[in-house]
Amino acid sequence: MKKSIFFGFLLCFLVGVLHATQKADKFDLSADNVSASGDIVTATGNAFLFYGDIYMVANKIIYNKQTRQAHLEGGAKIYQGDVVYLDVEQVDVNMDNKHTRMSNVYLQSGVGMWFMAKQSEGQDGKYHFKKGVISGCDIQYPLWHMNVSSGTYNTDKEYMSVWNPRFYLGAVPVFYLPYFVAPTGNKRKSGLLTPTMSLSNKQGFMYMQPLFIAPYDRWDMTIAPQIRTQRGAGGDLEFRFADRDNKVAILQTRYFQNTDEYTTLYNLKNKYIYGGTFKYDTQGIFARNNDNITDGFFADITYMNDLEYMRLRSLNAAFNTRLYESRVNYLLNSNKHYFGTYFKYYLDLSKVDNSQTFQALPQLHYHHYTDSLFFRNLLYTFDFQSKHITRPSGYGYFQNTMSLPIGLALPIFNDYISLGANIDAYATSVSLQDYQGLTDAMGQRLGKNINYSVSSYNVSINSDIARPYKHFFHSLHFEALFSGALYKYTSEAVNDDRYEAYNELINQGLPQEALAVIWNPSDIVDVVKNKHKVDLKFSQYFYGKNGKELFYWRMYQRLFMQDSFLNSSQVLRNELGFSPLDGLNLSGSVFYSYIRKTISEASVNASFNKWGLDSNLTYYFKLDPLYLSSGLYSPQGNTGFARGTLGYDFGYFRLNTNVGYDVGLGYLKDWYVTISKDIRCFGVALKFAQDIRPTLTADNQITPIKNQYVKIEFRFVPLANTGFTYRFKE
Repeated sequence: MKKSIFFGFLLCFLVGVLHATQKADKFDLSADNVSASGDIVTATGNAFLFYGDIYMVANKIIYNKQTRQAHLEGGAKIYQGDVVYLDVEQVDVNMDNKHTRMSNVYLQSGVGMWFMAKQSEGQDGKYHFKKGVISGCDIQYPLWHMNVSSGTYNTDKEYMSVWNPRFYLGAVPVFYLPYFVAPTGNKRKSGLLTPTMSLSNKQGFMYMQPLFIAPYDRWDMTIAPQIRTQRGAGGDLEFRFADRDNKVAILQTRYFQNTDEYTTLYNLKNKYIYGGTFKYDTQGIFARNNDNITDGFFADITYMNDLEYMRLRSLNAAFNTRLYESRVNYLLNSNKHYFGTYFKYYLDLSKVDNSQTFQALPQLHYHHYTDSLFFRNLLYTFDFQSKHITRPSGYGYFQNTMSLPIGLALPIFNDYISLGANIDAYATSVSLQDYQGLTDAMGQRLGKNINYSVSSYNVSINSDIARPYKHFFHSLHFEALFSGALYKYTSEAVNDDRYEAYNELINQGLPQEALAVIWNPSDIVDVVKNKHKVDLKFSQYFYGKNGKELFYWRMYQRLFMQDSFLNSSQVLRNELGFSPLDGLNLSGSVFYSYIRKTISEASVNASFNKWGLDSNLTYYFKLDPLYLSSGLYSPQGNTGFARGTLGYDFGYFRLNTNVGYDVGLGYLKDWYVTISKDIRCFGVALKFAQDIRPTLTADNQITPIKNQYVKIEFRFVPLANTGFTYRFKE
């Protein structure tokens, strides 16, 4: 019969994970057999010691009431919840000074790391051990482990520091370190992060060593110096701050200095590469506790003097965008109203400088959502935008634009058909800045102010039909929208004759450089609004029983009634998608030009993801837009690419491939082949790759460089990832 004895005393320790408290608590000691002799209490057979949510079991527990010492032996285990945190053969605990002495120790952290040692002792959550084994794998046959000469495990600060660790894959030693520190919990801690290394025939040996600093819960930072022996040295500084809603703001700066030899050899534009980035996204700034109003702030700001700024963030980073957009937005939204203010800054690194790039600083936007006026079917919407477009060199302008559509929506024939009609009052006013010498396509000088207003009509008829069947659901949508100008007023700069004169220059094949210095009325004013046109739309969808999309077909065509130039660039759009089998998805689009009697744009996409196979094939082609509008054909203006991906898990390893081909220019753009294997706590991957990297040279030309490399990566779960990259001659 199980007996139970209760003792009251000061419990000052938690072995492995339980920390001492300074209050008098009670503990429960029970076993199959409990006996007492003087100050000695002996519990044998399923002995059990309980405190809070921590409990300890052993074959035998001996407690001395006089010396306040407890001795556990015979498969002693300490649990928190259902997790074993400490497994020892024997453990002696002094309740007063919290000192513990253990033999044949097994200890496991909350993230799955464990260590074993013959002997260990410590107190106050700090345990010292000698000749230990550390791993995150299966205890009987660990795929990776570390043999260490000695170490310390701190349960309070959740880290483990060891001396002379030797890393093994199975029984094969891989590498050695004199000292190593690793976290054992999920809390952020300051320290060195895993370094990255690479070897390149062009840049030499490359090494980056991040240092993570986390003094407070609200903010942390990373300092990452790097060296490239045949190129130069530099580093990153990234600061992160979390607000009250745990939204993280990131401030980053980077600097790198190329050597004189490297700068001269590759004719680089910039010896010193630098820049900065700020990112932040949050909500509830001024409308925090309001159920009817929400607001938000978004910032993504980057300045850099070279494309290499983005590539230097890591040893193998890729970045091919020549035009980079920075944005700062604030919005305020309710059920009926929307207000937004936007700042946009464009950085064009393909130009000698950024002085002629248009910037939107700022843009204001107000929108009143669709609402009824006087009665339910009379609807209106109001939209107002004001923007300041500027640049250091060349003309800029202020522009205010207003749109007020008012109309009726009337369902007929039992809601099978809906009729709609509205009148849209649209007006815009432009005030030019630094416009002296600016001429239009007719050679006329522009004035300071440009005004454009139009009242246009919109008449629509549409129908949405849906019907369920036994095995699928079918829906159809038809729509025809007729629109055009009822009244318009325009300044001479945006009159139809200026617009037609500019189009004639395009038809004559005038080079883009010459067109860039001539006023284009379409840049500022939406001239399409005053054109009589019809938009035709058709779509149908089929869905399976589980709501999965089985098939879709969408068509769209716009026709201009009185403008042959705009009509020449219009196409019939066809988009189709089909999923005949589970895991198989087919889609495609074809844009056909009736004027040129040719396909102007086409794409095909096929993917199959099932039975461990992941595959995708994409093809895209587009004719030169200048050919559609003017009929002047130039193969160099066409764009196109093809890309294929394939991945399959063979059991022994996983294979992933990716290849991209530029159809327009006729060259292999990039490819990679990855062979990887993940076995619970360990992973290894071998990657062979090639890509084309644009480089900014001293003559401000973008020079493509072929980049070939091989990379091997090891993943020690949950400890760290590490790898090495070798770049071939570029």
